[in-house]
Amino acid sequence: MKKTILFLAGIFFSINAFAQDGGFGEIELSQPEPALPEPEVSPEPELSSSEDFDAVSGADDFAVEEEPKVKKESLAGVSDVPNSKRPRTPDSSKVDELNNTDPEANEKNADILKYGLEEDISELLDTMTKKKDVRFVNEVYDLFQDTKSVAIREKILNFFKTIEDPCLEDYAVMILNDPYDEKISTVNACFSYLQMAKTKEAVPAICTLLESDNEEYFTGAIETLGKVGGSREAVYITEFLEREDLTVAQRQSLVRVLGQLHAVETYDKLVEYAQDSDENAFVRMYSAEAIGEMEKPEAQEILSDLFEDTNPNLRQYVIKGISHFKNSEANEILIQGLKDSHYKVRQESINAIKENNVTEADEYLIYRAKNDPVQAVKNDCLNCLAKLNTPKGNEYLLSQITEKKVPDPQRARVAKVLLEEGRGVSEIAELCKETIKDDKRKQLRYALGKEMAKYENPAFAEIALEFLKHKDTSTIGTGLDIWAKGRYSNCNEAVNELADKADLTAKNKNQLAIKAARLLGRDLEKQSEQKEAERKAAEEAKKAKKNGAGLGDAE
Repeated sequence: MKKTILFLAGIFFSINAFAQDGGFGEIELSQPEPALPEPEVSPEPELSSSEDFDAVSGADDFAVEEEPKVKKESLAGVSDVPNSKRPRTPDSSKVDELNNTDPEANEKNADILKYGLEEDISELLDTMTKKKDVRFVNEVYDLFQDTKSVAIREKILNFFKTIEDPCLEDYAVMILNDPYDEKISTVNACFSYLQMAKTKEAVPAICTLLESDNEEYFTGAIETLGKVGGSREAVYITEFLEREDLTVAQRQSLVRVLGQLHAVETYDKLVEYAQDSDENAFVRMYSAEAIGEMEKPEAQEILSDLFEDTNPNLRQYVIKGISHFKNSEANEILIQGLKDSHYKVRQESINAIKENNVTEADEYLIYRAKNDPVQAVKNDCLNCLAKLNTPKGNEYLLSQITEKKVPDPQRARVAKVLLEEGRGVSEIAELCKETIKDDKRKQLRYALGKEMAKYENPAFAEIALEFLKHKDTSTIGTGLDIWAKGRYSNCNEAVNELADKADLTAKNKNQLAIKAARLLGRDLEKQSEQKEAERKAAEEAKKAKKNGAGLGDAE
């Protein structure tokens, strides 16, 4: 058998070799004329190596050629640094208001910023940031250029972020271009500042940090990209989401930022995430909110179906998403949300109803304000009712001011939301007068006075005067605040009488008198010197009288 196989193989190779050598000569066979011209065929590409052909299976003969993989576009790079600029000129009305309510600052703040110790400057910057005090923006800017304190620089970045002045965006972009020798707190301060300034020039540096695999920069970079980016950046983030090395928290952050960018190019991917019950809960939540923010009509039905999900957190974010649709079907879901078993869904629905001015929800809100088991939900209902300004809602809110059986804390809460909307002024003023005569209700008096001090209203002039004439120190101080806001003329005499007692040299200083003098813009040093001189003169006269009386006795 083996001999037969070897014999046949020998014949096969002999014939093959003979044919290649042209052993039979050239035999011409006539070809028929083609009916149509043959189409051009590109030559087959030559195999460059044994890797291009599967010698065992021959599978390559039948394989479908794959599309060449195109490298995703990267937005990473070095950012162009914006031109440097000084702070913007402050609004004159804001400066006047600050000078009226906080005149003392004009006397010392500039000196502290220029000569003060680091701890004094730090405390002052915190105060200025809280009050949005724009009177010393140039001094603060110059301090930023001179200081060597990292902590002070970060506080100044926060100050200019709070007053929304982009004068330091050149510094912030430079830091993001090369952050590696900086404290992470400084880098995060720069991220936060650029989010406020919406500095698009920072995108290349931000993406470089995002791709750097340094987890310290990830959150700040992605959040900043969400604030300053657009459609191009949204597509970039969608592609970035395909990375397999992302943590769950990072995927959540990326999806949340996609929603902030409102890029419809990412809509299909976000719908896929939202509807996938096996997906991470937070990714689903942020996706639901995001597809609503894009306001595509077909998203409303998707969100309506998602509202039936058993996860209350997802339902909460469905409310966030559906709040972007201003129609009766969407409003009905918002009202249904007021009856949800989870308080977060109820709160989200209240916020959406307030923003969308869903006035037909007023009866539901009144019920919740009376009966909800969560106090925070009750408070949100009060705020929403005041904002909606419906007849039924207003009737209920005013009843909370005028009815005797309503507890004082509830009255204070209702007074606050009504004054924010400029309503219920006369009823609140009458209630406040009641508390002036009753020290058992002084906590309500303080609360009402604090709210009145936020607004200029002639109806508060009489209240301010009664506060100023009160024997209680805190009440007098609140009266000064009410007067400072409205500068009511009927109070001028009382304020001046109080200010006359101001004396910086006194052993026991009258702080209310000093406050009144500063509000009036008096020269306190000069007034105090005069009082000191009067005091010394009185002491000398007393001594002289005593000595004179002694001499008379001796004689």
